[in-house]
Amino acid sequence: MSADPTLLTGLGAALSLFLAGSGAAYGTSHASIFALRSHPNNHSFMTMSPVIISGVLALYGVIVGTLLALKLSPTSTMITTVEGYKNLCAGLSVGLACLASGVGMGNYYKMVNDNDYYFVGGGGSGKSAGGGEGSASKKCNFVTFALCMVYLEAIGLYGLIVSLFLIW
Repeated sequence: MSADPTLLTGLGAALSLFLAGSGAAYGTSHASIFALRSHPNNHSFMTMSPVIISGVLALYGVIVGTLLALKLSPTSTMITTVEGYKNLCAGLSVGLACLASGVGMGNYYKMVNDNDYYFVGGGGSGKSAGGGEGSASKKCNFVTFALCMVYLEAIGLYGLIVSLFLIW
């Protein structure tokens, strides 16, 4: 008994969307808290960039999910069992990589939020909105912050590249 290749391809498409979306949602939730706390009166690019970068993870899952769903169209050729397993692995690779990337981003943003960091410049009062009386806010270097975001985003991008190799 062998597995149905169209089922495996459909599972790969569904898992890529679900897992990548879950990672993006976790990262975006903590990134949006950071954006609101950093400068409550001035939402500049510096404070909104973590939200945008976290949301890109969901696009990786949509790309792979769409490519896999196109293989299920009635006009496409028959899918072999080996191709079905490759398609499942492609969906899992991008989905799990984006989930790991999103959890890493979310944990990093949570650490930044818990330690009450804020960006220097671009308006605002220089203190975070959630600081309260007696709490000291700390300056956050945007270059260091951006490098951490880029390295965490690279995990999801590597998953996308691996899945594209598996699809073709």
